[in-house]
Amino acid sequence: MFAFLYERMQAGTVGPVLIVLHDGHVVGAIGPMGTRIDPGGAAWLLPQCFGVLPQRRGHGRGRGLWRAAMHWGHQHGAAYQLLQTEAGGASDRLCATEGLTSLGFVNQTDV
Repeated sequence: MFAFLYERMQAGTVGPVLIVLHDGHVVGAIGPMGTRIDPGGAAWLLPQCFGVLPQRRGHGRGRGLWRAAMHWGHQHGAAYQLLQTEAGGASDRLCATEGLTSLGFVNQTDV
């Protein structure tokens, strides 16, 4: 995931990627950051790729990235953001502890 974000950012076609470092190595990232205007005229924060290396979780890095992304969105006029998470996954648990509630579920089946 980190390589994908880096390539998109290097191409210069997307907004910034927020990262967290540990001993000079990227161990977490969220991005690319960007906003769009919805049909009602409100700005919204686009969904991002978001992750922290499993061996580096549990120390607040994901929460710090999440809050930095929300701050970035607020500073750039976003009124809201829609999220997709894996039910019961790390980002889903983080969202729940940040006070977010589910709008529902989508089930995906490979054919």
